[in-house]
Amino acid sequence: MELKVTRRLLGWAGEQRSLSREAIDASLELSGLRPGIAEWRDLAVRTMMTAGVLSLAAGVIFLVAYNWQKLGVYGRFAMIELPLLLALILAWAIGIDRLAGKLALIMAVFLTGALLALFGQTYQTGADASELFFTWAVLAVPWAIACRWEPCWALWLLIANFAGTLYAERALHGFFGLLSPSLGFTPWAIPMAFGTLIMILRITRLRGFEDSSWVVASEVLLFIAVSAGLFVYVNRRREGVCPFAALGLSWVVVTATFIGHILDEQRAGAWALFVIAVYVIAASSGAVKAINWTDRRWKLQEAAKNDGV
Repeated sequence: MELKVTRRLLGWAGEQRSLSREAIDASLELSGLRPGIAEWRDLAVRTMMTAGVLSLAAGVIFLVAYNWQKLGVYGRFAMIELPLLLALILAWAIGIDRLAGKLALIMAVFLTGALLALFGQTYQTGADASELFFTWAVLAVPWAIACRWEPCWALWLLIANFAGTLYAERALHGFFGLLSPSLGFTPWAIPMAFGTLIMILRITRLRGFEDSSWVVASEVLLFIAVSAGLFVYVNRRREGVCPFAALGLSWVVVTATFIGHILDEQRAGAWALFVIAVYVIAASSGAVKAINWTDRRWKLQEAAKNDGV
């Protein structure tokens, strides 16, 4: 039985110390598994296509919101339903085996949520946020099943997690109460925690399937984007510094995991634990000082604003 050489197999051989770094590099070159110019070009195209679809979905929503008074009831629904219908037709015509078809179904998932929000805002159904996200998750199930793509299921799971968390926060006051806005936490904390877990699994290579380079780059860019979004959101709202603590903790955990993985590859031995401990102490101290400085600056600016009034 002939054994097929794959990136996953070479990665496993490296983790087991069966092959040296030089041997793995040579295997990648001989087997043609090292990404070349064509693979990086494919990554760029896929990334831009994904960004274009997300921008198009957001643009449709903002277009309706900006022209709320001018469009009227029928115009608002048409602006959401027509792109939704076109996305489904495009996915059916192109086929879900192609990237364009999968992205069309992801756009359909986004527009389904926008349609539900529009319906509730127009007819004042009285549904709370948890009911909106729960209904969104239920209606998006057919698109996720048809898409058969991990990013689409990840989006669906994120919607379902939002629904469960919002319901638990309203109905319960236990652990989920820690996500309450009264403590300074925001919905950004959920994708932040999810992104931290994904980055840890990525660094430690515990994923159970072989990933292409564009998937790896997408995960890293998504983690950075969510971190930047949380920072901007909290800095503008200024409702508390707890989200900054969650952001700092996330980055300390991810970077400490990365340093530990590098030291393990270099076979640093017991010295790795000392280096990681020093880094965690230094990084945590720096994060705490930055958060305290931010809190003092906010208070001084608020005091100066009140004195000016």
